[in-house]
Amino acid sequence: MRKNLFLLPALLLVASALFVPSCTKDCKFKQADYLGTYSLDEDCSASAPAIYNVTIIAGATDTEVKISKVWDRFVAGTVATIDCETITIARQQPDNDNFFVEGSGFIEKADGRTTITMSYTVTDETVPGAINSDNCSQTVFVKQ
Repeated sequence: MRKNLFLLPALLLVASALFVPSCTKDCKFKQADYLGTYSLDEDCSASAPAIYNVTIIAGATDTEVKISKVWDRFVAGTVATIDCETITIARQQPDNDNFFVEGSGFIEKADGRTTITMSYTVTDETVPGAINSDNCSQTVFVKQ
């Protein structure tokens, strides 16, 4: 009898674990939604306004993308991570020239149009002790 009482809680625990819903996110945006060519009109705090295109390609994993020509100056692709509708650029220097970029944003789809709204900061650290920043707020990438 005692053995049966010990097994009952264990069986109940296993049975309840089978019926608990999964805790994974249900993302409505995947890596493929981010990929493509985007046009943008950039107006940053320290550089002249610019209109140009960027291309977003798949990265090394399904949560990574590479953005070409960020700030209309970086030659190498800027690596960003995606998590559902959020995109994040961790601090990095894409061209290894002491110009760094970091920022974040989000993707939206409305009326058949895909946009990514990003805010990012580029810092010029070429002169030790004299860091100059260019803040690009609410820049909207429009998928072509």
